[in-house]
Amino acid sequence: MRIPAPRIALVLALLTASCSVARDERGAPDVAVSQRLLPSEAASRPPLLGRGRYVAATVARKIIVFREPDPATADFVLDTRNPFGQRTSMLVVGARRDGAGDPWYEVSLPIRPNGSTGWMRGYELRIRRAADRLVIDLSDRTLQRFHGGTIADRYSVAVGTADSPTTTGTFFVWARVPQSSPYGPYGIYALGLSGFSDTYTEWEGSNGRIAIHGTSDPSDRGQRVSHGCIRVYNADMESLTDLPMGTPVVIRR
Repeated sequence: MRIPAPRIALVLALLTASCSVARDERGAPDVAVSQRLLPSEAASRPPLLGRGRYVAATVARKIIVFREPDPATADFVLDTRNPFGQRTSMLVVGARRDGAGDPWYEVSLPIRPNGSTGWMRGYELRIRRAADRLVIDLSDRTLQRFHGGTIADRYSVAVGTADSPTTTGTFFVWARVPQSSPYGPYGIYALGLSGFSDTYTEWEGSNGRIAIHGTSDPSDRGQRVSHGCIRVYNADMESLTDLPMGTPVVIRR
């Protein structure tokens, strides 16, 4: 995984580059994660996951990523610690057992290109159900927080301009970054996401990772004024600072 080392440069990139996300999810109920069962196990083994969205945390800092749920398809080693010293959790998008009955999980990876996934061995992961998710609607310029399937908060937010639009997709919270001043360009707090800008491949010395961050300017709400980030007024952003690593974030048109 290629993540720039300098902390300050990454903060700037994290908070100013455009926000991307993947599938259209208009506040619909959570659906079951894809679980491909082998014919021999379909009748005898219960599914690995129930309905809802799940998050995977790794037991060790570094983990082997496989192209398929097969030990012979090792692809690369992922370092799950971000430049802020935080261990990331990843969104689970699939699950299955191998011929020996051992569980494997397909996870969304915090690397380019957006939408990258890989398989990991179940014994190297800790799986939990995601209690929260964020849904950002670019047309309405709103952010909704769902908790347990129910809307807990709804805010008017700023999104990208026509020249630097906010990218759509499904990502997850990759970093949680408090800010030193509420009047800075990123407000009181930033949630770095697992995805990257489709407009900027480089921003302030980093690689265009996207973010949701605060702003002290109330006039930003409901406007298309950012470089692609989601700007949330500081008073509203306070309610999002408790979101855990791995929380799903859906951005739709």
